[in-house]
Amino acid sequence: MAEYADVDTFLKWAAELSEEIPWKEEERPYKIDLAGRLAAVRQDLIAGELGWLDSLLEALANGNLLDWRFLDNLRNTAANHKDDLQSAITQLWVTDPTSAALSSFVDRIRGLNDGLAPGNVLALGVVLLMGVSPEVFPPYRAVPATNFLKLLGATEIPSNRAPATERYEAFLAGLDALRKAAPAAGLDLADRLDAQGLVWLVTNYSPPDAWSPARKRKFLAWRNHEQPLGEDAEDLRSGPYPLLEQAAASILTPGVAGEPSLFDPAVVSWTEANARELYRRVYEDYDAGAGSFMQKLEKQLAGADRGVVLLTAELLALQCLPLINLRPDTKIARVSTALSWLDDAPAIPEVLKAGLLATGAFHGGTGFNQQQWRHLCWLSELVASLRGSEETAARAAASPQGFHDVAEAIPGNLPAIRYSMEYLSWPGFFEPIVSWEHRKRIRNAFAHEIEGASGDDEYSTAKDLHLIRKAQEARTGSRVEWYEEPYVSQWRPKTERAPRAWLVRQSQSGISLAGQWTEEGNVTVEAQHLDGVEPEATLAELQGAVDAGYSHLDYSERRLRARSYHLFLAQMKPDDVVVTVVGQRLKLGVVTGAPEYVRNGASSATLVCDVAWQTNEIATEGLPAPFPRLFEEQGTVIDMTEALPLMRSWLENEDPDDVDPSFTVPTTLGVPALPEASDELAEKLFVGRNDLQEIIDLLQSRNQIVFYGPPGTGKTFLAGKLARHLVGEEHANHVTTVQFHPSYAYEDFFEGYRPVKGTDGQVAFSLVSGPLRRIAGAAAAERDKPFFLIIDEMNRGNLAKVFGELYFLLEYRDQSIDLQYNSEEKFVLPPNLFIIGTMNTADRSIATVDAAIRRRFAFVELHPQEGMTKGVLERFLAANGRDQKAAQLLNALNNEIDAEKRDLMIGPSYFMKPDSVSPAGLKQIWKYELLPLLEEHYYGSMSRQDIHAKFGLEAIERRIDRISPVEP
Repeated sequence: MAEYADVDTFLKWAAELSEEIPWKEEERPYKIDLAGRLAAVRQDLIAGELGWLDSLLEALANGNLLDWRFLDNLRNTAANHKDDLQSAITQLWVTDPTSAALSSFVDRIRGLNDGLAPGNVLALGVVLLMGVSPEVFPPYRAVPATNFLKLLGATEIPSNRAPATERYEAFLAGLDALRKAAPAAGLDLADRLDAQGLVWLVTNYSPPDAWSPARKRKFLAWRNHEQPLGEDAEDLRSGPYPLLEQAAASILTPGVAGEPSLFDPAVVSWTEANARELYRRVYEDYDAGAGSFMQKLEKQLAGADRGVVLLTAELLALQCLPLINLRPDTKIARVSTALSWLDDAPAIPEVLKAGLLATGAFHGGTGFNQQQWRHLCWLSELVASLRGSEETAARAAASPQGFHDVAEAIPGNLPAIRYSMEYLSWPGFFEPIVSWEHRKRIRNAFAHEIEGASGDDEYSTAKDLHLIRKAQEARTGSRVEWYEEPYVSQWRPKTERAPRAWLVRQSQSGISLAGQWTEEGNVTVEAQHLDGVEPEATLAELQGAVDAGYSHLDYSERRLRARSYHLFLAQMKPDDVVVTVVGQRLKLGVVTGAPEYVRNGASSATLVCDVAWQTNEIATEGLPAPFPRLFEEQGTVIDMTEALPLMRSWLENEDPDDVDPSFTVPTTLGVPALPEASDELAEKLFVGRNDLQEIIDLLQSRNQIVFYGPPGTGKTFLAGKLARHLVGEEHANHVTTVQFHPSYAYEDFFEGYRPVKGTDGQVAFSLVSGPLRRIAGAAAAERDKPFFLIIDEMNRGNLAKVFGELYFLLEYRDQSIDLQYNSEEKFVLPPNLFIIGTMNTADRSIATVDAAIRRRFAFVELHPQEGMTKGVLERFLAANGRDQKAAQLLNALNNEIDAEKRDLMIGPSYFMKPDSVSPAGLKQIWKYELLPLLEEHYYGSMSRQDIHAKFGLEAIERRIDRISPVEP
């Protein structure tokens, strides 16, 4: 039987936590509720009800006692092995509902799917037993249970490979020991479920805010079994990038210990006084004027002691050392420049130079370039903290958690530089990942490797990542690279978005906020009447909250507010660009933290997000599209991502050459340059290259053209071939073709309500996108590539009815318009969307086409006797080695058609078909295609007999016999 040497210590901390945290109210009710729902499902099973397994899976999904990835895997197991799974559950849940049956249960379930971790399957078995009696069988999680037994000082702790029954019963024995000793500590534990709640309190809850930092550290050190690393410390100081880690250590090791500087053995640079002086000069004497960061820094450090300048050079090196998106020569230049401000300037030691020239460890994003001065201030405060107390320095040097605790206590929400410094200090423990979101995703995706996460705080997440990496490397024998395969696809969503841009209006409720934002380093949105909301709130949830809090506003204003709140809270992310308009100037910044809802007393609330605002501003006068249009949109928060490429070029850098070219962003916002016509294309189409180039130039300048002419002149063929040439073979999906007809409408072309069958089998009307909306959306997503919409038989449709309000956008590509079926959304035709229409003049004269359409399109005539189409048939026949008779017949036929009916002449494509080669094929074309067409053209003015006499094949052949042959 196990003994528990530290049960009193455990209960001491438990009692102190219980004074601050109402854990019973938080822990017990939802477990009792889940147990009740499970008991109902169990009764269905006993009664032989069908569908009990689906009810069970639903009940488990609505609880929070099992890992969601495990539940997804369990659902797949149910789909593939339903009968076997039901049998295993029935055996445990009905036949033998005891802890003794857990081992066989785990073995049976894992026999169906060995991808289910034993600890997770054991947790499932225990949750099932909760449906029998939660007071006897409280929930179980492998990692917290093991940690609990260690904290209890248990002499016997089963390993992760021990039988499931042994693991759970050891946990129950620990709970019973806790219950027995609890009264002496002033705690009342009614049953094992209470004891389990107390265990969860101690092993997972964060220490209360009311506790002092020292008390928090002491508790966390005990809970995490923190011990000085001793001989193991060296292992944790070696990571994946030795050269840069050794370079960092050459600065950090003497610095933390208060020893002489790497650059000058006669000077101790890491002192509290030097750090405070550097902070004062950079932060308190902030320079908002013109010039680069280094130019301003030189002015700020003018007259500073040698130690302050040496410290600056060291901190600049630490800030840029691990970046892969900064040129090595730029890194060296920064450090060398700082050293050059000293008399008798020292050289950069080889160990540091090697690190600066080496491959970096992570991409710093926009933030590391935009926040150099803030990072320098934060690093100054870190040095001041480390050298202000020998105890603090010793704690940071003793263990990864010690350094983490010291760094986390530094004021200012700058997690990226903190994560970077944690990695550089303990590269064998902390991963070179400076995004908190990425750290969480990676840990959660691979938590099964360590049978579950140990906690959701930053240090627990870092520790879990360390243990996961060790487990992976032990199995694979190779270094884990989280941003490469086979790992990255397992944690990074395929839909993870690139950085975006946002306009937040700084004049809110009659108050100008730009100055406050700059001073406080944030951006805010007034939310006075918005009751508590979570950053993850959906648009529908925010709309409900706005409707409740802002009922005094018009419904349209409430919709705008809800949309602005949703964009701010749910869409804005670190590394996004934020802009605001102040007078006639545009101010830019970069998001550095996650947005949050902050309640300021009973009568005020605000949405807040940390932003690094840059000092230089951009004049709004003369800004190119799409800025004027986006500035006109309604709302406090506007999506400006469309203009992001240009804004990225305005963001401050040390020098345009600082950033590695592999990470630059294209800055074009206008119409993409179309490829020139090629000789090969001209030969394929049997037209002149210059004629093709003239059409391409028209598209480049006008965006939309119409090919019009008689039937058979190759309008649709030319449009398709030209469009595919201009988008390129690899982007054939960038071309969409539609055909208009008399019943075609706006709802078919752009968007409209259509009957859609739902998952429940019921039919309802839903707003469905048409071809124009779909291709416009695709074009907007790839602004640097051309997209083409071909509208065939354009003049057969009622154009005013089909285009509706889109007429406006055909002329004004740089503006937006409210939509007929979605008035809350602004729509714009992207400048990289080109439109080619075709009009058959034999069907309907273009003279009757709406003048508005004629004004918005360039019209290119394709006529068999004029322009680029003239001679096409002759060139085609010559290229294919055929007789020129077909061309002679076509010319003779068109010469017989009255000049006033030139729109009814016949195009060459009728004679470019394979069957036109033989005399029999030629007769069929004449009899079944051309004569019926001419009969329709001359209906009412000529009899059928006269038409055949004048235009029949024999009549035309007699005419060409009297003229000389056509030269190819």
